[in-house]
Amino acid sequence: MSAMGKCRLTAAVLCLIVSSGGGAPQATRSLSGLVTYDGDRSGRVIVCLYELRVDARGRAVRLAKEDILGGAKPRQVLELAAPGSYAFDRLPPGHFSVLAFMDRDGNGKLGFDPPEPLGWFAASPGGSWDPIDLSRADASGRDLRLRAPTAFPRADKTVEHGALVRKKGLPVLQLWGTAEERGFAHGYLVGKQIIDFFEFYVVEDSWRSAKSYQDTFVPFLESRFRLPEEFQRECDAVIKGMRASGVDMGVELLGRDFNRTDLLAINAYIEKRAAFPGPDPSPSSCTQVAFWGARTKGGGLDGGLVAARNMDGECDIRKVTVSHFLVFAVDPAEPGRKRWVSTMWPGFVGTISGVNEEGLYGMENAGGSGPGPVPEGIVPCSWTQRLILEKQGREATPASVLEMLRPFACSTGGITAAGSIVLWAVPYKGQDAPAFVYEGGRTGFALRKPGEVWPADAASIVASNHHLKYGFDPERPDESLGSPVSFSSLSRYETAAQTLEAWSRRGERLGIDHAKRLLQQAANGSTEYAVIFKANEGRLLIAVDDLEADMWDAPYCDWAEFHFDELFAPQRAR
Repeated sequence: MSAMGKCRLTAAVLCLIVSSGGGAPQATRSLSGLVTYDGDRSGRVIVCLYELRVDARGRAVRLAKEDILGGAKPRQVLELAAPGSYAFDRLPPGHFSVLAFMDRDGNGKLGFDPPEPLGWFAASPGGSWDPIDLSRADASGRDLRLRAPTAFPRADKTVEHGALVRKKGLPVLQLWGTAEERGFAHGYLVGKQIIDFFEFYVVEDSWRSAKSYQDTFVPFLESRFRLPEEFQRECDAVIKGMRASGVDMGVELLGRDFNRTDLLAINAYIEKRAAFPGPDPSPSSCTQVAFWGARTKGGGLDGGLVAARNMDGECDIRKVTVSHFLVFAVDPAEPGRKRWVSTMWPGFVGTISGVNEEGLYGMENAGGSGPGPVPEGIVPCSWTQRLILEKQGREATPASVLEMLRPFACSTGGITAAGSIVLWAVPYKGQDAPAFVYEGGRTGFALRKPGEVWPADAASIVASNHHLKYGFDPERPDESLGSPVSFSSLSRYETAAQTLEAWSRRGERLGIDHAKRLLQQAANGSTEYAVIFKANEGRLLIAVDDLEADMWDAPYCDWAEFHFDELFAPQRAR
């Protein structure tokens, strides 16, 4: 070969090496699909493509909710004039997720006030945003369906035995009469929002799969529960009221109408933790505190009891648990029943976050269920808590609460099969235990009184998401019912307990600002609402997360304060 020929061959080889990076040529990929929307809203559609990182095993790491709400920058953004086809080209091989929203206000950002239709690619109905694998080939048919919840009406809405009103910016559902009358009014006034909460939180956020909900939770609810007759009657009345209102009962994710089992799924959403054998692996994040007596003596509370809670974890990406937060003001007509207020969501016949007219406070945190089989004969915790609020009052004690709970034990021996931690409190009148914690699991339970565990201060008590008496082994303090306690639960408990003890040592007189500070310190970006209750005064403070496209920081938001009677219709206040 001539010298010139050798030079040409060498140049060609060098050119190939440079162009290929020393390996095979890297082909680019494409991703395409269709954005659909059936609603009556209009606006340009913004499609966001996110590139996913991979873990040590080469598996795609899903987007977190905080990524979608501004924590991660999309790799690429497309703007469509209206719903229709989309395509991303010249992408590197890898893993991606794609989401889209209708930009109704034209600011180019996802918004929730009013809610903008939102959708993402999921491999099956009701699924979360699934990774799309472009490592080996292009992907087409990755369709996105835009959907949005329906906000509560701004104008007051009334029906016999019920009214939906706004007080200090919060929606309040006032219900009175018999179980059937209240249930009908409940369904009639907020039927659409009940379906929203069910579809967007229970199915889409909690179960993350319409098929899993239908195949696993529905049979569990229909075969493993023991439903009190009064509960069933009120649930049936809710469904009747929904139908009478003319609301479309269809559940798109399930391809059928909403029914009583779905309403039970709302009221028993925490019992999902008992639907599987063995301990529940999912972390939880609610926190509660109470203080009284020596801690509040000499301040504005004059020794009265304050109980406070962060409601954490029910954080769906559409922020339905914020937009559909609802205060219930319930006045039962049945003899001997007390009025109660619940801070929950549409569809709740019971409550896990309530107070009554005599100052009894009862609110639940998720706890470990412990090992064991799937129980039978379960009664929803939301119902047992509501019943105690209706039947007990300022004289409630650990013994009287436990006496009411015992008949609701399930087949495996526990009263709250899902593993609940419930803080009960009453107005302080000098008694030894004005606040106490019920700790329950799949097979048993215990009551924890002030001072039995740290903090040692007998005028305060703390609860997060792990047991400190029932199933507790002092030689393994980082475990609860034999399973490791999450770092979050341990740190939140320690934060609240250390702060309370420091205040106690300093002789600081505690008030509402201290309660707010404790809730803020314990918050970790997943608090959809927070409550503070002045039990001796019957006053309730509520803070609900805003509808910004960011994390859930309720205790840092505005607080609205109510006297208990203020939440009821004028003719129902006593």
